[in-house]
Amino acid sequence: MNALTQSIRFWETLHHLINREGMRLVHLNEREETAWIEDDRQKPYHLIRLALKNYDWSNQLQRDIEKIKERAQQVRKRLGLRQANVTNVILSAYLPVDDYERYTNEALPLTAGGKKQFRTLIIPLGDLKNRLFPIATEWKLKEMPPYLPESYIEDDEQEEHLLRTLKYNVKQSLRKQEETEKGVFLFGKPYFTFLLLGIILLVFGLVEMAGSTTSTLSLIQFGAKFDPLILEGEWWRFFSAMFLHIGFLHLFMNSLALFYLGGAVERIFGTSRFIIIYFLAGFIGSVSSFVFNDNVSAGASGAIFGCFGALLYFGLIHKRLFFRTMGMNVIVILVINLAFGFLVPMVDNGAHIGGLIGGFAGSAIVGLPKQKGARSKTLALLAAVTGSAILLLAGYSQDAESERIYVIYYQMARESAEAGDYETALHFLNQFEEGTQYITDDRILREAAFLLSYTQIRTGEIEEAKDNLEQLVNDYPGFHEAQYNLALIYYEEGSYEEALERVEQALEADPGNNDYQDLKSELEDLN
Repeated sequence: MNALTQSIRFWETLHHLINREGMRLVHLNEREETAWIEDDRQKPYHLIRLALKNYDWSNQLQRDIEKIKERAQQVRKRLGLRQANVTNVILSAYLPVDDYERYTNEALPLTAGGKKQFRTLIIPLGDLKNRLFPIATEWKLKEMPPYLPESYIEDDEQEEHLLRTLKYNVKQSLRKQEETEKGVFLFGKPYFTFLLLGIILLVFGLVEMAGSTTSTLSLIQFGAKFDPLILEGEWWRFFSAMFLHIGFLHLFMNSLALFYLGGAVERIFGTSRFIIIYFLAGFIGSVSSFVFNDNVSAGASGAIFGCFGALLYFGLIHKRLFFRTMGMNVIVILVINLAFGFLVPMVDNGAHIGGLIGGFAGSAIVGLPKQKGARSKTLALLAAVTGSAILLLAGYSQDAESERIYVIYYQMARESAEAGDYETALHFLNQFEEGTQYITDDRILREAAFLLSYTQIRTGEIEEAKDNLEQLVNDYPGFHEAQYNLALIYYEEGSYEEALERVEQALEADPGNNDYQDLKSELEDLN
């Protein structure tokens, strides 16, 4: 058997496994006539190395087998098939002259059920059909490769033509396979992702110009999730909160995540599907936050975690392709983010987990491009509607009375007072007063009472401020700011002795305060 005929047998075998049996060509070395093939037709998956090589001595075969074992480990790792069995099939025109059988295996018994096994099968080309039959049985091939009889090939020109044809067909299959896999990731273009990024940046700029993106008051005014207002009917906050961000770092991290994750999901699913996935994930994330988190919430995190959910759904449908490409990276980043959310109290993990589930559900509802299965999509829609309804019922059944809610009212009052809007500050302080029984932090109660008295002074309610300050200094004699403000009220009323007594108590708590010392000197002169 000449060299051309040997090559033809290799390419005929490879052509049959790829084009007729539907195995996946992983790597092809045309010059050395070796190929790595993934048999992913059914589980358990396994790898096949097909090579054309002749050996004079068994020690040459042994050295090759050791190298191939190392290479098999690398291929397993790259393909995410660490437990896969590997069959090293060598087609050889002549066998080693010495004893080589101890380095090779038989095709049978079957290896089903094993893991991470490595076998070498050496097949003489002169007896190819007979020796390949047990392998074909083991691999459950639909048919044996239809090898062309040597008698049908009349001359070298015919052999070269046949060889070129076989090579061309195999390489065309490889190109088609690569284009098909690439096409899965490039179905759409990330137009809506860029639009979202533009809107998020615009909203961030508007909030910064109007106030501050780190201000609780500004965030709520622009539509952040705040439970009491949602319970009063402002349901649109479930959506508006998705476009707000708390500070530049929050904006930067979410924008970066949206650029990569949102772009990937929109390319895979297409723009129209991505819009549904994104907003459904954001909505379920916001509702989950409404149920499980009393904090003011803002950001696209829920929708971004929905992109993780969409990629996990893609991995469920295209498992092998997912793990060959981005699968492990997606899972590792997701686990790190969820763990970070559980470890850091201020992170809204309710929105993250809700968004993750919402993104997966949204992907199941719209499906991947060209994916069939109306029944499964309908079931996913019913599950999403039912889950959302349960969450909404739980959220709207709760009362907006908790320590965190009333602390937020205090924060808004303080920010309003700092901005000089005392009427608004007084409004929020009155709301805070309704929930003082929920406050366990004595410091907040003390500072809220002091802020109330200060606001009352600024709005001309002097008597009310005076009563509040007197109560405050009785409860907290060492609260020197309250003692000083009360001293100022007594001073304005002309009660200099009472004013002097209060400023002296303030100085006992803060002896180095120049304002206190100046007032004391002035009162001593008046007395």
